[in-house]
Amino acid sequence: MCENLRQIRDRLRSAWTTRRVCGLVGVAATLRVERIIALNASGRIPRTDAVRMALEAEAVALCFPPLPWL
Repeated sequence: MCENLRQIRDRLRSAWTTRRVCGLVGVAATLRVERIIALNASGRIPRTDAVRMALEAEAVALCFPPLPWL
């Protein structure tokens, strides 16, 4: 897989800062991807698994649109 983990994290961050996704879910998914990046960098999980999990976190976040303002 040739996906860049930092690009996935940046896409997620962009999605919640532009209100494309729910902020709560977007922030949580971004934190998850940051942890995946750290785990991959320390050799705890293989690159292919890291990319798959990061893409899954992104996909989940994109399923939740932002709630309307009160």
